[in-house]
Amino acid sequence: MQGRVRGSGEDRISILPEPLLCHILSFLRTKDSVRTSVLSSRWRDLWLWVPRLDLDKSDFSDDNPSASFVDKFLNFRGESYLRGFKLNTDHDVYDISTLDACLMRLDKCKIQHFEIENCFGFCILLMPLIIPMCHTLVSLKLSFVILSKFGSLSLPCLEIMHFEKVIFPSDKSAEVLIACSPVLRDLRISQSGDDAVEVLRVCSASLKSFTLKRTDHDYVGNGEYTVVIDTPRLEYLNLKDYQCQGFKIVSMSEYVRVHVDVVFEVIGGTVLSKRNIICDFLSCVSNVRYMTISRRSLEFIYRHLELKPRFKFHDLARLRATMFSNSSPEMLPVILETCPNLKHLTLELVHDSLVTEGTSGLLTVLPRCLISSLASVDIESPITDKATELKLVSYLLENSTTLKKLVLRLNQSCRDKYEPVHIVDLDL
Repeated sequence: MQGRVRGSGEDRISILPEPLLCHILSFLRTKDSVRTSVLSSRWRDLWLWVPRLDLDKSDFSDDNPSASFVDKFLNFRGESYLRGFKLNTDHDVYDISTLDACLMRLDKCKIQHFEIENCFGFCILLMPLIIPMCHTLVSLKLSFVILSKFGSLSLPCLEIMHFEKVIFPSDKSAEVLIACSPVLRDLRISQSGDDAVEVLRVCSASLKSFTLKRTDHDYVGNGEYTVVIDTPRLEYLNLKDYQCQGFKIVSMSEYVRVHVDVVFEVIGGTVLSKRNIICDFLSCVSNVRYMTISRRSLEFIYRHLELKPRFKFHDLARLRATMFSNSSPEMLPVILETCPNLKHLTLELVHDSLVTEGTSGLLTVLPRCLISSLASVDIESPITDKATELKLVSYLLENSTTLKKLVLRLNQSCRDKYEPVHIVDLDL
């Protein structure tokens, strides 16, 4: 039998040392960890040595079952033993009793990893209830939570902060919470359409990774939403914002990798105001060396370049971009012209029958990078009726004097529709 030691009746897992078994159980929900107690006498109390509780309200039937369970666990192991706490709940703003009851039991625990995941509406998190654990927290993850008002905070050990649809009481509260840890390295914020934050200030001397998502189209703000980023050690920036009003980057690392999926919108604004927003944003990221650009963002940038053709990404060495194959013959040379020192290009082409086929005349344009720097190109593309992908390959091969490698990958949709085609890999 698989999992048993050959020639004996004991399974391989049970012969492992107890610290390792407890570590394995820590990856399970507490409900599933408790179930292992029926395996044998050795497993009976093993789950109680797991220094983490992962509770789900649906696993209990009483009014405050989670709090009672926490009491029993702490009475057996002691308050100082618990290191991780996660509660999956389905409370709305009118029912916070279970959450509050659980948090009050944790006031003397040295919690390092704290997580609330709400799956129905929003629940209110009373910030004073987590203050007792602030000095030990390493990671804080909240989902669909409304934060109550709070004053100053100190989170000296917090390294990870993930907020999914969290509503802050004010702009200042969001700024204070982000800045209160001197060792914060990973920040992820997915803003809710109900959030009233107008200026999101991300100021951290230690932050290395920042992801911001704001994709709710029913955002209730006043149209003046702005993001200010002051993170001198930032190494990865991921922006996914479909109602961008403005970005201001004060500082970030010289080697930051930027992923841009931004749609520039101005509620009630003019064409000039939108153009200024795009210009300001491009100025903020003009010095990056590694960039990934979504199709939507690329189209906005392309239209802006028609009005301001002198703009350049002088330091950009590696670019990954997505564009419609229908319009790529027209767009690609213009985009490449903005990257005079580009060395590596990864291009993902997608086909849309509703997009008008671009003119191929601009393929005669020779961007500077084709002549002086571009060393490798990787293209993933569908097979199109007008062989757009082959036109791009021919354009690159015929005009680049520095190209050493070109790879054309036909995506899965093509392989299902057409006969298998060998992936082209040319070493020049």
